[in-house]
Amino acid sequence: MAVHTSLRWAAASDRGIRRSTNEDRYYADPARGIFVVIDGVGGHSAGEHAAEIARDVVRERLERTTGTPEQRLREAIALANNEIWRQSRACPEWRGMACVLTAAIVEDDIVTVGHVGDSRLYLLRPGEVRKITRDHSPVGEREDRGDLTEAEAMRHERRNEIYRDVGSSSLRSPDESNFVDLEQFPLPADGALLLCSDGLTDQVTSGEIRACMERYAPDMAAAAAALVAAANSAGGKDNVTVVLVAGPEYRATEVAHETVAGESGPALVPQGPHIPRWLVPSLCGLVLGLAIGLLAWPLLVTRGAPRTIVVDAGGIGAALDRAHPGDTVEIPPGLYRERVELRQGVTIRAQRPGVTISSPDGGPAVVAHSVKGAALDGIWIQGDAASPPSAGLEIVDASPLVSNVRISGAGIGIEIRGHSSPAISGSQIVGNPGAGIEIHEGSGAKITNNLIAANGRGQPGPPMPGVEVHPQAHPILRDNGIVDNAAEPIRLHGAESQRADYAANFFGPMDVEDAVLIDPQSGRP
Repeated sequence: MAVHTSLRWAAASDRGIRRSTNEDRYYADPARGIFVVIDGVGGHSAGEHAAEIARDVVRERLERTTGTPEQRLREAIALANNEIWRQSRACPEWRGMACVLTAAIVEDDIVTVGHVGDSRLYLLRPGEVRKITRDHSPVGEREDRGDLTEAEAMRHERRNEIYRDVGSSSLRSPDESNFVDLEQFPLPADGALLLCSDGLTDQVTSGEIRACMERYAPDMAAAAAALVAAANSAGGKDNVTVVLVAGPEYRATEVAHETVAGESGPALVPQGPHIPRWLVPSLCGLVLGLAIGLLAWPLLVTRGAPRTIVVDAGGIGAALDRAHPGDTVEIPPGLYRERVELRQGVTIRAQRPGVTISSPDGGPAVVAHSVKGAALDGIWIQGDAASPPSAGLEIVDASPLVSNVRISGAGIGIEIRGHSSPAISGSQIVGNPGAGIEIHEGSGAKITNNLIAANGRGQPGPPMPGVEVHPQAHPILRDNGIVDNAAEPIRLHGAESQRADYAANFFGPMDVEDAVLIDPQSGRP
């Protein structure tokens, strides 16, 4: 093993403008040619803990030089996954914690990369930038395929959804072909590596990254600080971490000074909005209408306007007992171990991120039975290893609105039975041992803009699909990312099933013919 002794490197990490903590971690050992960026995922500080576990486990394995770089990376990431998984099962508040990471080993001027998630590694040369890793996310894959431009992907409302991570779904083997992505390439003398969390790439374009790097080269510390400043200047919505590794001939170019204006740093501060003159009268009318509404508010309150009931020490059920149709029950952050029953016309929503509901006894965590007009918004339903729920959300003869919900670790993510027709949108059904969504006979559902991923790996039992549709069920599935499940994305039963009905979903590299399996017993070829 010969590590490139003339490498220059630097790193910087910041919590960003809108986050109170930093769940990113990095590790660099230039003497051994090891560089790692880790981005934690999970509430209640669990993401931070997952990132720390991954950093320590990956460092310990990569520092042992037994095996090829590829073997070391596979083993290191699988070991990190399994340790996060074990610790999450030991502590209920850490259930579902995970991370994404990108690790590089540089030996003999050869770079070997191990990657899971949506952190990234770029290779830069003067005037050039190339993304080496691929994002394990529906939006990132569409960007990589050219279906979305970089700008469109950065603005996409589902940009941060991932379908593969380290730690949340199951134990992993180093030999699994669909877990760790590996890349290998030579590092040119005039090249540089950038490893970064998505806090950078969701805010700063690759062109701006290249220009910023070249502006400050060969001072890698200044370049790292400038990249973090650029992400914060563009909004700073997330933690941001960068690790830079430059060859001996990587240098600035004149192009950089033309692309990034200003001498005090990257000119990426957004300008204020321009309001067209024709819009001013409409805005004045809007302001007047708001003023009248505020004056009328006390009258509405006295006439029995909908209320917001905040959950207290009595729990969610007690708050629901006080609610009437039209009311909203608001849940403060925390772990709630109780069965939640949706009520007619009542909205249940998280006060802010960090609300987790877990089943108290192995039955479903949340149920909607014979209700209409109910809604569930912003909740994380998380299974418990000691008593995993039979279903995260059980819907029977009901039509609730379900949005911005995450369901993990349940026997079935969402089970729909009877004469039901729920609307499920903007949610993540990931890492459930059984099917992500199962729709039984007679039920319908409108399932749109969800991530249904990494489900169906429960043991014992056969691999299960992302979505299972039984005979005489009639769901509408559109614009969902259904990827990385143990079996096929969609499994259909019944002679009336048609693959074309499910074509308007994203299946990763699969086309609809391979993604949608029709039960051979249905009689359809």
